[in-house]
Amino acid sequence: MKILRDLEGVARPTQLCALLPFFSGNQSESFGVSSRGKLYGRIVALLLLVSSVMFCEDVLFASQDYKLMAHSQGDTEDINRTIETLFCIASYTIIVIASVLNASKHFRTIRDLSQLDGYLEAHGYAASYSCRYLGTLLVFASASVVLVAFYYIHFLSEIDARRQCILILIYSLQMLYSCMFALYLRTVLMGLALRIEFLNGRLDQFTQKDKQLYDKDDWCELSNLIEILCKFRYITENMNSVTGVGLLFFFGFSFYTVTNQSYLAFATLTTPAHLRKEHDTIGLSCAWVLAETATMVVICSSFDCLASEANITSQILARVYGKSKEFQNIIDKFLTKSIKQEVQFTAYGFFAIDNSTLFKIFSAVTTYLVILIQFKQLEDSKLEEQLQDTS
Repeated sequence: MKILRDLEGVARPTQLCALLPFFSGNQSESFGVSSRGKLYGRIVALLLLVSSVMFCEDVLFASQDYKLMAHSQGDTEDINRTIETLFCIASYTIIVIASVLNASKHFRTIRDLSQLDGYLEAHGYAASYSCRYLGTLLVFASASVVLVAFYYIHFLSEIDARRQCILILIYSLQMLYSCMFALYLRTVLMGLALRIEFLNGRLDQFTQKDKQLYDKDDWCELSNLIEILCKFRYITENMNSVTGVGLLFFFGFSFYTVTNQSYLAFATLTTPAHLRKEHDTIGLSCAWVLAETATMVVICSSFDCLASEANITSQILARVYGKSKEFQNIIDKFLTKSIKQEVQFTAYGFFAIDNSTLFKIFSAVTTYLVILIQFKQLEDSKLEEQLQDTS
């Protein structure tokens, strides 16, 4: 099965993380979800859920014990870090639970792709996508967050050993699952984009033909291409429904983290030089912002590429439409649906995911960053007033 060969680089680590079910068989006839794989995924999801509830309770009711800079952070930084940690726990937990609950949909996506690959390979399709270099970059960015966090938590903070382990584990799980989630989506979505691009290339050949009368073979070939493209459209919609909840929580956490860590970096830079060492968490802030930005870029660009390629189909068919009256009846239905319902991916329907999403996110980050800075200035002014009154 070609789709399994395409997923070979990311399938095993993604399955170990329970984001993708374990499959049995490597042929279309024997392909299925293994019962042990289902059990493994449910056990991992249950363990994460139980541990997440325990972690959330501890972080929420003992937030003072999780402060990186126990004597320097104000109320604003303290609240922001607590919310960020809770978001972090919720993010990776929901991603895993949603993936386990949608295991059957994951299976249907892979199975449907394997069935369509038979037609594509018979007509010369042999392309494959590898995210080896991009994956290496993303893994390095994710690992840097964990290493920098370990340095700050273990060597610079006054957090006790047990809570150090909890905090490092939380950060490690978040970076692991966000990285694997992004790489899996990248591989599947780019594989889908390459397949649709191949079909669009075959479809475009009809616009280059100059015939007065098309024969039955041309009509049958165009009918088959449109049928295959309709199936790919269904697969893309299924991918969106499978990953929608996970994407919503991932982007929610990423948005909050980029905003909070940018604010903390600003707070460090505006601290007087003689006090900066006691307030300095800029290394962790930069690592978080770079890693989350890189992950969001990978996901958004993948969805944008697939959506763009899928929407090109209707443009090609519109040109084929005028070539022959025999084609118009079979093209009409597809064009009508494409015009009314353009291919678009969303985070569970809350917002669209494409390259413009990054601009919207960073516009919102800038807005909230200004608000947080104003709160910080207000807090600092009140502290100065209290110091003057006591003196």
